[in-house]
Amino acid sequence: MSIYVTKKDRFVWLDVTERIKKATSESLETLWKAHELFAIHDDDSESLLESHEEIDEALWLGLKIGIEVGHLPKRNDWWSKSEKITHGGYVYLRAKDLLKLWQG
Repeated sequence: MSIYVTKKDRFVWLDVTERIKKATSESLETLWKAHELFAIHDDDSESLLESHEEIDEALWLGLKIGIEVGHLPKRNDWWSKSEKITHGGYVYLRAKDLLKLWQG
């Protein structure tokens, strides 16, 4: 199993594709009852897998099969919020804005 993060919305998926490929029908049913399974498409969209046929199709198409984990926290956008002065080809920041970066 591995982690996959979509590019646009930074959503985190647990990639269970390899586990699904090796699963017996009983272990697949157990996994399916515990979690919703999604096919993750090349454009980072997803679709809920509701049958064994849909799982087989997703595997045949080479799509990732994932379990939802959640969104990554938003990035601290201190750079765009900080006051900047550009002079002579240099960018100057306020020390207080740099302290926010170091303090998290």
